[in-house]
Amino acid sequence: MTKGLKIVFLILFPIGLFSQTWTDPINISPNLPGLDNQPDLCIDKNGTMHCVFTHKLESNWRKIYYSNSTNNGATWTTPEDISLNPDISLMNPHIIADTNNILYVTYDYNTGNPAMTLIHLKTFDGNQWSEPYVVSEGMYNSDHNKLCIDNNNRIYVFWGYQNHWTNYRYYKDELWSDIISPYPELGVLETMSLVVDADNNLHCIGWGFYNNSPYVIYFSYIYDNTWTDWALISPPTNLGSVGGADIDIFTTQLPAIAYRQKTYETGPNNDSTMYIFFNGSIWSEPELVVNDPYEQTITIDPYNRVNILDREKLETGMKLVHYQKINDIWQGYIVDNTIFYLGTISLLKTAQKLYIAYYWSNEEGEGDIRFSSYDIVTGQKELDKQNVIREVNIYPNPFKTKTTVEFTINKQRYIDISIYDLNGKHIKTLMNEYTNPGEYRLIWNGKGKNGREVNNGLYLVRLQSGRNIVTKPVEYVK
Repeated sequence: MTKGLKIVFLILFPIGLFSQTWTDPINISPNLPGLDNQPDLCIDKNGTMHCVFTHKLESNWRKIYYSNSTNNGATWTTPEDISLNPDISLMNPHIIADTNNILYVTYDYNTGNPAMTLIHLKTFDGNQWSEPYVVSEGMYNSDHNKLCIDNNNRIYVFWGYQNHWTNYRYYKDELWSDIISPYPELGVLETMSLVVDADNNLHCIGWGFYNNSPYVIYFSYIYDNTWTDWALISPPTNLGSVGGADIDIFTTQLPAIAYRQKTYETGPNNDSTMYIFFNGSIWSEPELVVNDPYEQTITIDPYNRVNILDREKLETGMKLVHYQKINDIWQGYIVDNTIFYLGTISLLKTAQKLYIAYYWSNEEGEGDIRFSSYDIVTGQKELDKQNVIREVNIYPNPFKTKTTVEFTINKQRYIDISIYDLNGKHIKTLMNEYTNPGEYRLIWNGKGKNGREVNNGLYLVRLQSGRNIVTKPVEYVK
């Protein structure tokens, strides 16, 4: 029997009455009309934060802009055009800082003409930007560059060549290595993310083909020695043009990965954010975080807590969600939303904070770079305070005639529980009221708000209290 107050309000409980765990978004690029996208962040040893992003002038003309902040992102310098390209499109900028506070920026050059695309690099010594250096010299049709730096100031630049295998070079003591292709036997391998551990080993995640099927692939480099054997860590999944895979390491130096699973359980039209980690011997079984996401990013904070961010569809627009596992449930916090589009998330951590920069737009052809931060200690306390949903079960699942949504609330809160399809369309509201603590059971009979039976397929049960959400899948079969 359902317990709790039965008073139903007609409007949603205002979000502002809930404590904020992420700071209000700041616009890094307010003075640039048009489309700004693809931000990347880094922090130098003095604590100055640096951001690069693309600015679109025409369909095949994008520049690289740069801005910095000396006060933890509270204010930013006026964005500066650092590419100075007159009419060529530049994409996928990345930025790092070495221990001497030298900045390195890579980008894909001339992306409007794929047959001529190359990877360029520029540096900033504190006074001026260098002329571009061609990293992928002679390898036209190079793109999707990635950039990282180890603890000895060795800089790695990875890229794809002719839409196939991954290549890289490293830069140390003012010298570039030869171009290296570590896994030519795979044929197709795109490096999507990489991280350096305390011993300067590289941990990498990529997407490639094995036996004509696409997989998420883990591979690593033992410093100054060799590349290890690669490992398939997902079922077959077609990440596509809006795929996501990201990697970070625990304080034990063992990796954890978030990735987009395109074919999880119920077929190719279902996207899922999956989480997997390595325990030193084997990889864990993939764990479902949430259905219907894109652009997965992950970071492990100094307390070894897993933080996953992704973007998800709304019925109109999108939202940016931060997930942590609380009481064995992946619970989300809505960082930002828009009626149109957001994405391209750059996630950065320090000992005290998480930082994100992302593209945000509320109309076609326009978009800004937004920035927000999260205090790891106080933010965790706020999440614990706001954590009202202790347990969620859905049974039977799949179901034919009706299913039960069973959950426990530990605090008095306004709760909205609704059913959505995988396109973000609202199907039906099961609860929308101010609710007392207790155990609750709600029944869904497979019908929408119009009283008609829904089609076969996967649906999402979304429990929301303010900005805090839990999403669980349920499958209806006739």
